[in-house]
Amino acid sequence: MKWLVAFIILTTFYPNSLDAVPTVEKKHPVNPEQMGGHYQGDMVFPEDAATKGAASRPTWQHWPSGVIPYDMTSSILSNHSALILDAMRRMENLTKVNDRMCIQFRPKTNTDPIFITIKNGTGCSAHVGYLQNFTLNRTLTLMYAPPYTCMITGIIQHELLHILGFFHEQSRPDRDDYVSIQWENIINGTEFNFAKYSVDDIDSLGLPYDYGSVMHYAGNAFTSNGQPTIIAKRNITSTLGQRVGMSSIDIAEVQRYYGCLTAPTSSLSPKLITSISLKLVLLIFHIGLFCIDLVKMNTFNF
Repeated sequence: MKWLVAFIILTTFYPNSLDAVPTVEKKHPVNPEQMGGHYQGDMVFPEDAATKGAASRPTWQHWPSGVIPYDMTSSILSNHSALILDAMRRMENLTKVNDRMCIQFRPKTNTDPIFITIKNGTGCSAHVGYLQNFTLNRTLTLMYAPPYTCMITGIIQHELLHILGFFHEQSRPDRDDYVSIQWENIINGTEFNFAKYSVDDIDSLGLPYDYGSVMHYAGNAFTSNGQPTIIAKRNITSTLGQRVGMSSIDIAEVQRYYGCLTAPTSSLSPKLITSISLKLVLLIFHIGLFCIDLVKMNTFNF
């Protein structure tokens, strides 16, 4: 009986006294897309590459004819190889226009000077775009090291879209109209991963901002405290960072970027358009001043 009384006293007034191990602060789970240590977590660029494009403006970022040769290394398990190939086939089928392929992933041949190497490694990462005139190994790294894995269809498609030349959705020039970056919740020193680019760097291809894009960061990307780092402004119930598969807008972006569907583009650069617009405004302003002067001088003949 006395042991029962002692137990009740201990559990009532000293609830932590029975813990054999001190309480350890919970760590926030690490997204494998953030583990590679590359730009924005998973994007690999040559050091002297000037482009920054998720629909990158430079045409040399496009893979010629939308064909991407690949080398599947032995570091990829056979069942994972099948999963990667399935993700590729899904992308090919989703982006078809009138039953014609817009993009195609195929094994490399001896005549392919440029191809991607698919391998197991640290994190999930990929080189961005074709990278013409660069001498380097273009890699697609898909880690499988339980409990961490990139072997999820949506993650594989995310990295393959980088290969095709696409950046993260929240890098768009208009992103501040749609999301709010919670800078105070971002891991110190990783703020650069939330950079926003100008219309000179990124072509949005005339398509709307896509909360449901497979290329969007998760709402807690690079969080230091478990709190959101990105919050949707217009649709607060939106789930950011899905990794199920390409959204309808992701599909349209590939089709437009690779010329399978016509994109509403201009032959004039954004800077030139801005310059012309300012000059027109100034011209109209000066014409207005001239008309006012004429009225004051009573020089109109009616």
